[in-house]
Amino acid sequence: MHSSADSAQRPPQKTLAHGLRARLLPLVSSSKAAALVRVHSGSHDAPIAYPGLAHFLEHLLFLGSRNYSAAEGLMPFVQGCGGQLNASTRERHTDFFFQLPASQFEEGLHRLVDMLAHPLLDPEAQLREREVLHAEYLARAQDAETLCDAALGCAIDPPHPFGGFHAGNRSTLPVEDPGFQASLRGYHCRFYHTGQIELLLAGPQDEGVLQRLAEQMDAGLAAHPYVSRKTLPLCANANAWFRLQLSNAQPRLHLAFALDQLPERAGPALDYLSVWLASEAPGGLSQRLREAELCQSVKLRTPYWCAGQGVAVIELLLTERGLDDRAAVVDAVLDWIAFFSDDARWQPCREEYQLIRERSLQNAEPLARLRYWVEPQAWGLDSDEAEIRQALRSLTAQMLAAPPLVLTTDMSDCPPIETCGFPLRLKTEPPQRTAPAAWHWQQPAMNPWLKPNIARREAVDITPALRWQGPEDMSGQGALFLRWQWVHGQSSTALWHAVAHALQPAAWAAQQAGVTLRFEDFGSAWCFRLEGFAEAIPAILSDTISVLSVPPAEAFAEGVALANRDAALGNDEMLIRQLLKHLPRRLTNAAEVDGQPAFIGPGSLSRRWQSAQWSGLAVGFAPSLGGPLADAIYSLPGTPAVIPTDHSKPAAVKRWHDVRGDGATAETGFLLFCPLPDRTAKCEASWRLLARVIEADFFRRLRSELQLGYALFSRFCQFGEQAGMLFAVQSPRASAKEILEHVVKFLDDSAVKLADQADSEAERAARQAGNQHVDSRADFRAQAEQAWQCLQAGHELDRSAEVAAEMRMLQQQDLMAAMDALRGDDASWVAVANAPAPDLSWR
Repeated sequence: MHSSADSAQRPPQKTLAHGLRARLLPLVSSSKAAALVRVHSGSHDAPIAYPGLAHFLEHLLFLGSRNYSAAEGLMPFVQGCGGQLNASTRERHTDFFFQLPASQFEEGLHRLVDMLAHPLLDPEAQLREREVLHAEYLARAQDAETLCDAALGCAIDPPHPFGGFHAGNRSTLPVEDPGFQASLRGYHCRFYHTGQIELLLAGPQDEGVLQRLAEQMDAGLAAHPYVSRKTLPLCANANAWFRLQLSNAQPRLHLAFALDQLPERAGPALDYLSVWLASEAPGGLSQRLREAELCQSVKLRTPYWCAGQGVAVIELLLTERGLDDRAAVVDAVLDWIAFFSDDARWQPCREEYQLIRERSLQNAEPLARLRYWVEPQAWGLDSDEAEIRQALRSLTAQMLAAPPLVLTTDMSDCPPIETCGFPLRLKTEPPQRTAPAAWHWQQPAMNPWLKPNIARREAVDITPALRWQGPEDMSGQGALFLRWQWVHGQSSTALWHAVAHALQPAAWAAQQAGVTLRFEDFGSAWCFRLEGFAEAIPAILSDTISVLSVPPAEAFAEGVALANRDAALGNDEMLIRQLLKHLPRRLTNAAEVDGQPAFIGPGSLSRRWQSAQWSGLAVGFAPSLGGPLADAIYSLPGTPAVIPTDHSKPAAVKRWHDVRGDGATAETGFLLFCPLPDRTAKCEASWRLLARVIEADFFRRLRSELQLGYALFSRFCQFGEQAGMLFAVQSPRASAKEILEHVVKFLDDSAVKLADQADSEAERAARQAGNQHVDSRADFRAQAEQAWQCLQAGHELDRSAEVAAEMRMLQQQDLMAAMDALRGDDASWVAVANAPAPDLSWR
């Protein structure tokens, strides 16, 4: 069995012949491979005259290179393989990363090195991409966290670049100017070479193969030495209090610490501190502040961190009382930091922290591991604990030496201020004072799920409502899925929010123990999932059933508030993500029986559970875990039942859900979900393949050519029992009606393109997709997810193999038939948008 200690071994770094630094991580049991490139230059290294140039170049690298056109490059290639890909420009580094089936890894790396070394930087493509980047700027100008960081930058003493504008927009990127073009190419030449780049590779290939692939990357890049850059002192306006006006956002308090001249191990020391700051453990900071009705959650984030300096922000989601008494919150946080920095906390907390990190790495996907190990000084088994302890002393001493910057964000009226970047409504405030409270902090209780103490035994009798799928997973993973179906209609979203809110501490503790806990609302059903370290799952389920059945009384009032906030659409989260949370509930025709009640309580939930029938699936568990799991299952609310699935065809209607609520936003969000027209394996296979074939074209047409917006995608997906095609667009300039017209036009044009393509091309894509659909079953989480989707849709557990077999045999006419069904007048479409329906053809 793969141990957590193996996962915590830091992959050694080696310097290759031309200067590229590489870390190689062979993962024998994985079906996927991943690559991450870190270029040691970022937005703070761009010419001052052209804010956003580094970010702009990151975008441009995906738009074609010497050996691969934009249509053949890394992004469409990874999308066509069903993989994932992204890039990120930070202050002092830029990351490019992807994950895909291991069989396609080398082809992906060829594209990656070519786009890094030989980008086309075509002027026409630059003009189009500038509009995409400007759309991203407009979206970020609505984002609460972005505006908060911009406001904090106003308190940092110049000339440190943290206070500057680096995202870029239409006005800062004069593509037509020869001087800008010279700077763009000069920046690429200065930083995109072996001396400035780290490469991390992970996959099932042996180390020799990964070494060969790394050497190919090393040889394909220009060879130059490392370019050192000067770091300016980081100083802040001490004891400054600010207020930032944000519409439709929950009140938050941000305590910002400007840190400089930190020791080398300050990175893992800060990560260690952040784990305990955000801890939901009994007796911890978050729970004590919640009990005092001052705040709902605490987290630490670092908008800037480089070369021994950084800005660390402790963010607290405030209650009304906390908003009125912010000085008490500030005092409590600083008092807790002083308590936690005491040497008496170190030993017990350090041991638990190590277990948490080991567990998080144990079953992480290849890309997640690379993103962990790329961080300098990330904790590993070889870390020098004494140096981290000393760094923690230095870190907390700086945090306590001077008052933090205090930023309140809420809907209070503030005047607009002049900025060269994001628009801010900001004002200074006199610092509040409060009498220090005696908090009497205690050591947080240890997470019991990190070392579950269970008596293993096989199950004697398990209800048929819970399906078991074996064999035991040899890496120690398990997955448990439970679904409650409401016998009478649909549940109240307020009740779901109440239960979900009450489950937050359990979700936090489960994540530490290597288990992902998710609780989902599908309108006519609720779904509870536990996936990860199998040995912990019976204990987690047993301990959370009481919260599911009878949440604390205060959770019900919070449920109503959260449901109302959910309906209003706010600025706390990206618009398209908010709509995606609404979509699953809108796919059912059942009416919401409770509406949005002004009051809910234990009686409301008890009646819901009495009318609920549950079914589930357990995947990958050892037989000796069957007994503890069966004991926990026995106590579930509701009635176990093998629930028949509705096999009727979706109604041939077009439904539109306007979810604007009371919220107002400058952008338009639009989702279009098209459910499968029938339940056959061939229909599912052809739609899955069609989704993969058109995904890259959809992205390129709407994002690059039409420049509708920054955030958009299309893919095949399943919500509860409903599978189908999803199109999603967030746009700063197009209306929902215009977006719909563009989607329809894209589908019409795609049908023409399909008709003109060679039969052999469709057959090749079908074989590749079918093979990958089967290969993905070697990945435990993909296997478990496929099995659960099959059961929810009313299929047998061998459905995915049947779909893969059908996929391999698909031909050109099958793809065209799928496209016709998707576009037909009798197709069932469900739209969700923050806008009214465009005409009366929509219900």
